[in-house]
Amino acid sequence: MPVSVPDLLAEPALRLRALNSHCHDADRRIAWVSTTELPDPLPFLRGDELVMTTGMLERDEPQWARLIERLAELPVAALCFGTGLVHQEVPPVVVEAADRAGLALVGSPVEVPFAQISRWVADRIFAERYDAVRSAATLQDRLVRELLSGGGLRGLLRQLHRQAGAGPVAVVEPGGRVLARHPASSTWPEDEAAGTDGRAPQAAGASVPITVDGVPVAELRTQRPTRRPDILSFASSILGLEVARHQAVLTGRRELLGQLLEDVLHRTVSDGDARRRLVAYGLAVEGQHAVVVARVGGDPARLRSLPWTLQPLLERAGDRLPTALIEDTVMVVVPDGVDAEGAARTVADHLRVVDPQVRVGVAEPRRGVTGLRLGYFEARQAARTGPGVHRAAPLSIAGLLLGNLDLPLRELGHSVLAPLLRHDEAHRAALVPTLRAYLAHDCSPGATAAELTLHRNSLRYRLGLIEQLTGRDLDRLADRMELWLALAALEADPDGAPADPE
Repeated sequence: MPVSVPDLLAEPALRLRALNSHCHDADRRIAWVSTTELPDPLPFLRGDELVMTTGMLERDEPQWARLIERLAELPVAALCFGTGLVHQEVPPVVVEAADRAGLALVGSPVEVPFAQISRWVADRIFAERYDAVRSAATLQDRLVRELLSGGGLRGLLRQLHRQAGAGPVAVVEPGGRVLARHPASSTWPEDEAAGTDGRAPQAAGASVPITVDGVPVAELRTQRPTRRPDILSFASSILGLEVARHQAVLTGRRELLGQLLEDVLHRTVSDGDARRRLVAYGLAVEGQHAVVVARVGGDPARLRSLPWTLQPLLERAGDRLPTALIEDTVMVVVPDGVDAEGAARTVADHLRVVDPQVRVGVAEPRRGVTGLRLGYFEARQAARTGPGVHRAAPLSIAGLLLGNLDLPLRELGHSVLAPLLRHDEAHRAALVPTLRAYLAHDCSPGATAAELTLHRNSLRYRLGLIEQLTGRDLDRLADRMELWLALAALEADPDGAPADPE
């Protein structure tokens, strides 16, 4: 227990006397001791000290009264006045002023040096602090043992509930969802409907962030203010370390599955071998399944370091659905019977901690290894649509080529059309729109001229100029296909730079 003024008076070896009734207040706790004979000791005091003086400096009655008032206002724990050296008795003005100001006044005989009083107080304070440190270390050790043993997160919360003295405790996601609580029957403001601003109301107790890689991923909360904020902070720290440890393990599993799926997607393993190896990851691809692909911007390393599926980490479990990491992409295989769009929305919600503009695509359900391949490219093409969750449109060969394979199609497309783009810019012409309309109308001059409101001779001139500038023959199917793909590439990436002129 902290040392108080009554404790000081109760020690017979110190022979101290209470000179007013304020000395018996047990709430007057002594933080330290200060011996002073200065004219103004206030600048050197922080409050709650036992101030000791012999009154060596001469003061008149108003000066004594003002000093006592200022000490009481600070406030100090008590004033100890030593007698028998300068003053045989404590001056009456000091007694009266202390009683009037509410300041505890203690008398000390000359036979007891101030050093003895200081040592007694210091020993008590250090003993108290040692007990507090030992108690905290014991509790911290208990929390670590609970977390790392069979008790896990719930064991840690149980210990916190018992030791923090702040009522129920819980781990809460940034969005407000309660991930774990103790007691299990406790209710939280986050369990209620969000307010008009869309945010869940906050609890009135303490709240400490749980961080991983410097990013808050959850909060450790109590329902009432705690008397042990140090224990709450320690618990949040070890929870962050434990989450980071399990995140590293989970990332390893996801990357291993990602390496296997890359082999499957690019046909570096046979379909039979792929089926056998995927079963080890809980993937029976002969059944119907949908593929969800999420792509994030920024540093892909954040996908690996930040926990975007916190519940499995806290429960020491793996992903609920097979999940793979492929560079900046998350691939989730959703089996038949599970809502693929719901799973995609969950993935998007989780990944917003990594990238608020995460893009997620959902493919149509398919069977087999081939269905896995098609579903991946289809979902990846849908993810290109923009932030949020998007259902895939039917996959086309052109879309597959332009959107999914790591080929320089956009660069080649711009290279093919660069002469037309430069000509249109320099002469304010419309060769590119003319080519697009001509191919869209199956190379029909009449339909193209009608759409563009052109005379056939003008159209014929433009087509001839297109052939001359590009070096392609519009009567050859292969050249038409190349120009059509180049236009598709231009539409997919209209801001791409055309090739440099030769």
